[in-house]
Amino acid sequence: MNDPTRDVSPPRKSTDDVTFEERLEDRSPLLSGDDAPPDGSSGIDRLQALGKTIEDGGTAVQSVAVAAVKILERALTFEREAAEAALSLGQQEKLRSMVETAEEAARILRKTLSANGGNVVHLCSDESPPLPADDQPWWFALTDALEVLEEGTSRMASLTSAQPQGSPAHELSRQVACLLRGHHDALLLEAEQWIG
Repeated sequence: MNDPTRDVSPPRKSTDDVTFEERLEDRSPLLSGDDAPPDGSSGIDRLQALGKTIEDGGTAVQSVAVAAVKILERALTFEREAAEAALSLGQQEKLRSMVETAEEAARILRKTLSANGGNVVHLCSDESPPLPADDQPWWFALTDALEVLEEGTSRMASLTSAQPQGSPAHELSRQVACLLRGHHDALLLEAEQWIG
């Protein structure tokens, strides 16, 4: 029989199951790294609020913060290159806005690192692929940035799943993964508009 207490609404998709087009439908990926929250705060606002709890966090949250800083700073190198190679002033302004958002996120996270965490960031040697070549054409700069953002999103998503649900380390890695995914989507949208 019909049970009026049974919830018949469709199950909500997790962020990982939502397509790129669905994520872009109701928000500007250049302004926020996640679905817009009901209070209207941006991903940066949430990172700042989270940063206050991270400063007193333990080893797990410091480790996630170190990884996040390294991943964000690597992504920034490629995002800057894409912005420099932009095809129009409007496109360059959009990409620079995205770079500023990532720079702010990296700044916030650097402030939360303990002295040991800061030392680890400096001591970690990056064995990733080489840095982007100077003055490369826009399409190649964009493709490189997309690859680095995709890789960074994947790494942060792995860190998220490895942390206890609801912990500061889980929330931090989730927020950074969302920011990186938003930047990836923004660049992908630029590529689609350029091709179309």
